Amino acid sequence: MEIAYPFTIYKNAEEDWLATGSKPLIHVNTLAQICFRAFSQVPDFPKPAIVILDHQAVEGISQPGRFELDFDHNYLKKTGEIGPELAKEKRYRLGLLHEKNAEEVIKSYEKAVLLHGELAIVFENRQVDSKETAIQWITD
Repeated sequence: MEIAYPFTIYKNAEEDWLATGSKPLIHVNTLAQICFRAFSQVPDFPKPAIVILDHQAVEGISQPGRFELDFDHNYLKKTGEIGPELAKEKRYRLGLLHEKNAEEVIKSYEKAVLLHGELAIVFENRQVDSKETAIQWITD
């Protein structure tokens, strides 16, 4: 008996993004746990803003926008909409925005994300709201 494994071929990057964009990248509880673990390693530094570009990227969050984590009350609070610099982004769906490029903080968050096993980090410096911003894009 022959064994066959189905596969899908995407003709271009836009089709690939749309196909993967229909399923969640991470659950909100897992995202919070990752961020809590990273924040615990560097509690004196500011927490990054979480930017969700696709309403289906984080299971449990049904809208895009900018968010902050409140570890004292255990909730993710929407703090704003996605600005024009990030609204055009087509490659990524979820990111951590650090206004100051503190290497220790960035490494702590990267380590926490990579401990999850199924996720990866893509680092980028970019102007966001007229400020130089370090972005850690969370990908699968």
